[in-house]
Amino acid sequence: MPRKAIKKSPKEKRIAELIRELEGKSETAQREIIDQLVKMGASAIKPLASALQNGATYQVRMAAAVALGEIRNDRCVKPLVAGLADTSLNVQRMAAQGLVQIGSAAVDALMKSLDSPDDSVRRWAAEVLGKIGKKTVATKLVEKLPLETPEVQKAIIIALGELASRKATHPLVSILRGDNVDLTRYAAEALGRLGDAEGIESLIECLDSPSIDVRKAATEALVRVGPESVPALTHALQHNNYVVRRWVAEALGNLKDKRAVKHLIHALHDENVRVRRYAALALGEIGARNATPHLQSLLQDENQDVRYSAVKAVASIGGKEALSGLVTALKDNDWAVRMTAAQGLGDLGDREGVAPLCEALRDPEWSVRYHAAAALGQIGDVAALIPLIRTAGDSNAAVRRHVAEALGKLGDERALPALERLVRDSDHAVAAAADEAIAPLRRRSNGRRRRNM
Repeated sequence: MPRKAIKKSPKEKRIAELIRELEGKSETAQREIIDQLVKMGASAIKPLASALQNGATYQVRMAAAVALGEIRNDRCVKPLVAGLADTSLNVQRMAAQGLVQIGSAAVDALMKSLDSPDDSVRRWAAEVLGKIGKKTVATKLVEKLPLETPEVQKAIIIALGELASRKATHPLVSILRGDNVDLTRYAAEALGRLGDAEGIESLIECLDSPSIDVRKAATEALVRVGPESVPALTHALQHNNYVVRRWVAEALGNLKDKRAVKHLIHALHDENVRVRRYAALALGEIGARNATPHLQSLLQDENQDVRYSAVKAVASIGGKEALSGLVTALKDNDWAVRMTAAQGLGDLGDREGVAPLCEALRDPEWSVRYHAAAALGQIGDVAALIPLIRTAGDSNAAVRRHVAEALGKLGDERALPALERLVRDSDHAVAAAADEAIAPLRRRSNGRRRRNM
C-alpha cells in the first residue's frame, strides 16, 4: 500500500518557502528572510539543519548557519558543529559564530570535536571554546596543545588567552621557547591576558627576538601583567642587547610606575641612541618632575631624535621646571624639536614663554610658526598682539588660520583691522576662522561706542 504523503502545516510550508527564497540572494537581501526564519523558532530548526547540510550554494548554507545561531536552541548545536566541516570557509565561520551565540550549551559537543580527524573542525572548536569563555575547558586545551598541528595550536593558544586560566602559563611559556615565530607571538599575547607573573622572565627573553611582532607582543604582555613586571624590567635595562633595553624602556613608560624613574634616568646616558630616546619618552609618560633636569641635558644630544624625545618628555611633564628647556629647544636646528617645544610652551601656559614664541612666529619652518601662533592663543597674553598681527600676512594659510584664532582668543579690539583683512582671505578656512574670531570683538566695540554716545 503506498505511503501517504505527510501533509505540511501552513507554518512548515512557509519555512520551506523562506529557505527556497534564500537561493541567489545577497547577504543583505537574505537578512530579512533570516529574521523571519528566526521568528519561527524551534519549528525552523530541522529544515534549517537540512539546508546547512545539503544547501546547493554556500550562500544558502551560510544563511542557515546564521539563522540556527540566532534561534539559540540546544537542538541547533549538532548541525552547527557539523557545519564546521563545510567545504566553504564562510560557512564554517558562520557556524562557529552561531555556536558562540548559543554559548554554554555547545561546550560538550565542542569538547568532543577537539578529537575530530578534521583539522578545520578542531581549529574552530578551540576558537569557539575560547570565545564562550567557560574556564573548565582549559585543562583539555592544555593537553591538546603540544599534540596539535601549528594552525590548531594557534587557535588553542588564542583560546587559552581568552579563558585567562593560569593552568596555561607553563605550556604557553614552553611555546615561547619554540622555533615557530607566529606561535611565539600568540603565546606572548595570551600570557599578557593571563596576567600571571610566572611568565615575566620568559616574556623579557622574547624582547631579544629577531621578530618585531614578537617583541611588540611581549612588551604589551608585560604591560598587561602590570606592576609585578617592574622589578624584572628595571633589571633588564642593564641587558647586554640594546634592542632589549629599548623595548624595556617602552614597557616601563607604558606601566607609568615611579619605581622605574631612577633606572630610566640612568638609561638617558645609554650608549645607544634608541635606548636614550625611549628612556626619555618613558619618563615623559610617567610624568617624573625630578627627571626634568636630566632630560634637559639631552637637549644637547648630537642625535635629533633623542633631542625630539627629550623635549616631548619635558613638555609632557610640564611644570615651571620645564620652561627653560622648552625655550632652549625653540632654537634647535631641527624643526620637529622646535615645533614640539612650541606645543609644550602652549600647554605650559606660562607668560614667560610669550616672548620666545613671538620670535618663533618668524621661524623658517611653517609648522613651527603654526604651533607658535596656536600656543600664543592658548596663553592669551596681549603682549603677543602686535607680533600676531604682523604674522597675519604669512604665506602659509594654516599659519594665518591659527593667527586668526589666536587673535580672537586675545580679545583685543586692536586686532579688528587685521581680522577684517583675514575675513577676505582667499583660503576658506582662514576666512571662516577670522569671521568667528571677529564677531565678539565687533560686538564689544559696538557696545563701547553706544555707551560713549
